[in-house]
Amino acid sequence: MAQFFSRMWERAQGKLDVLRICDKVFEELAVMNTAKNTKLLDISSLHIATLMVYNSINKQLVGPHKDPPCMQVISYKMESYRAVKPEGITQQEFRELIMEWVKKDLRLVLANKAVVAILAAPLLAVSAKNAGRQVPRMRDTVDKVPTPLLFVVFSAGLMLLQDVRAGKQ
Repeated sequence: MAQFFSRMWERAQGKLDVLRICDKVFEELAVMNTAKNTKLLDISSLHIATLMVYNSINKQLVGPHKDPPCMQVISYKMESYRAVKPEGITQQEFRELIMEWVKKDLRLVLANKAVVAILAAPLLAVSAKNAGRQVPRMRDTVDKVPTPLLFVVFSAGLMLLQDVRAGKQ
């Protein structure tokens, strides 16, 4: 159960979208290392890969434009990787690096989704309840459902719908 809620929390923050984008960019730029029989991203391609990831993030995630890290930060990481692993970085290391840089921006994504859901849910709940009262056979049932319960249902639904929209290619 904890894994389910953890996964939903990561989805609401947009982490799953970022990881999917990282995997896609890594597959485009990585080359096969025959010595280790794995795909590695060339360290000199790290800057291009970072820009591609941020470009995709800005296209797909809701909220303000997210700026990639400055060239000095990327070059510092490139030098530190060259000292340790001159042949390249693995997909997992690339994911962790991008998640480290994107972490502060993901809080804004979650906040924007929450604001939209919280502001729109009361309007949708009241509108749905009024529309239900217009139907003669549903009038009694609609009156028994508390409006705050509808707020919660619509808020959760809006959060999930925003994720579905952002997940489309």
